[in-house]
Amino acid sequence: MPQVKSSGIDTIKDLLILSNAIGDKVHREKSSLYTNINEAYGSGVVTVTKISKDITNLMFDVTLDDEFELCLSGNNSSSIDFIYCLEGSMSHKFKNAKSYERINFRQNSIISRPPKTKSVLKFPANIPLKISITSYTPDKYIDDICETELERMREKVLYLMSQMYLSHDYRYLGRICFKTATFVQEALKYSFQTSAEILFKEAAILNILASQIDRHDKDTKSDLSEAPIRQSEIDKIIALENFISNNLSEDLSVNRLIKLSGLNASKLQKGFSYLFDDTICSYIKDKRLDKAATLIRETDLNVSEIVYSVGFSSRSYFTKIFSKRFGMLPSKCISNPELLMA
Repeated sequence: MPQVKSSGIDTIKDLLILSNAIGDKVHREKSSLYTNINEAYGSGVVTVTKISKDITNLMFDVTLDDEFELCLSGNNSSSIDFIYCLEGSMSHKFKNAKSYERINFRQNSIISRPPKTKSVLKFPANIPLKISITSYTPDKYIDDICETELERMREKVLYLMSQMYLSHDYRYLGRICFKTATFVQEALKYSFQTSAEILFKEAAILNILASQIDRHDKDTKSDLSEAPIRQSEIDKIIALENFISNNLSEDLSVNRLIKLSGLNASKLQKGFSYLFDDTICSYIKDKRLDKAATLIRETDLNVSEIVYSVGFSSRSYFTKIFSKRFGMLPSKCISNPELLMA
């Protein structure tokens, strides 16, 4: 199993280490640094983006032929790693621990690296992976020579916030966070071809960081850090959510979901409330409306065809809830899809 040791801080050095281990070479495109996975180890690309002197993002869009370990070292600085698996999952352990803890699909994960400690991430083989690792390394002292007042405020806020994560071997494996998924998708979408793309990508990475902090704070204040059901049942609900997302046109009644998952109605509701902060029916309705909006933007389907495609049985009901959600009739959006892009 290939193993790479990295600081997660020095952008160019870290990518060179990764490139020498499993990549071809380091490529630079304007502000972008990336390496393609050597075909002997799999396929895909690893991209590094340095947002500021204290924030760096590693983005993996890969499928590996063998398991791979990334060992992040704290060196003389404290760092916090905000990890998010948009696709697939991975495992984590502190260097001296005997066993790994799994980081699940779309689970909000925050792990500290105090000075001189090591954090090991294991990437599985033969599974498509899209993983964001945003590392924040706060300065010991706030820089008084920031270029702008806004920059100084951001640095101070991040520094003060980070203190709660920097306890020894701090690891938070929380709830699934779909808001973060949207920002990871955005970060993967944009390259560095134009000035606008650079800004969009950097904004997406900062939003990844902000959304993970926001979910952590809300969960800890609401005492939602402990799951109300077993891990094996959480795995079933994650698999069920994947089925729902890929089969929105089908019958997704609670009775059918009970049969598919093998969980009773109570555990389904508890699981959806814990993972997605929503009821099953409300979650499915919102997913169907999101899909309807996508179909309006990307296809020439009429209202009746869209109603059928996203699993609604009543056109009038669809029109009512669509208008409530988006503030306009679906027929008006079909005539002018740009209304949904505003």
